[in-house]
Amino acid sequence: MSRDRAPLPPPRIGFADGLRAFAGGIGFVIATPAIWGYALVPLALVLLLSCGLGGLGIWLVLRLGEAWIEPSSFGGHVGVVLLDTVLILAAVLFAVIVALGLAQPLSGFALAAIVDAQERALTGTTTPRPDLSSALWRAAWANLIPLALFVPVVIGLFFVGLLFPPAAVITVPLKFLLCSWFLAWNFLDYPLSLRNLGIGDSVAWFVRHFVAVTSFGIAWMLLAIVPGIVLLFLPMGVAGATRLVVRSGLVVEDV
Repeated sequence: MSRDRAPLPPPRIGFADGLRAFAGGIGFVIATPAIWGYALVPLALVLLLSCGLGGLGIWLVLRLGEAWIEPSSFGGHVGVVLLDTVLILAAVLFAVIVALGLAQPLSGFALAAIVDAQERALTGTTTPRPDLSSALWRAAWANLIPLALFVPVVIGLFFVGLLFPPAAVITVPLKFLLCSWFLAWNFLDYPLSLRNLGIGDSVAWFVRHFVAVTSFGIAWMLLAIVPGIVLLFLPMGVAGATRLVVRSGLVVEDV
């Protein structure tokens, strides 16, 4: 006599899945001309915001350097130049991360279209969506709230490293991981919100698949060293995040 079996839980994706989703998202955007127009929307916003915020960050670094450090020797001047260079690079990277966080809600309609296209390519269909305006409003809050927490923490770590340089052995890797998780959250939030997951359920999904999410975010942070590639982070990242969500077996809730 047979019994009905309880449904198996969805798979817990791992480190390699995060890397495959990273590479797959890049390949999908490059190989799909139909979504290039949508990809240009977040690209333009990231470029505009990165230039503005990066310019402000560079100006602040130089002003702080002039106010706090007055070298009295040639070696001191060299040290100031090296310190300014490191801080400027950090300020530019920070500006790009913030620009990605701000550009995402502003280009929500284009990113939602990329999610649909990637899911259709993977599964042959798209899952039923909640009301788009509600999903985009929820996505905006889901990105702006972490951004409000992320910015002060990173600034605090920056000043800890500046005032106590030996702490850099801890603050630098920690900032790298924070930026990686922030990127991953921003990319993943669209495919999760379009499946009608609330912020709490999205956080639970993030934690359940933490290893895959971490490898996914770290891969994007390492790619940031390639000049100009950050302008394509949003469309490629959202496509990769969709692959990761589909791989996890998550299905849309009833709406």
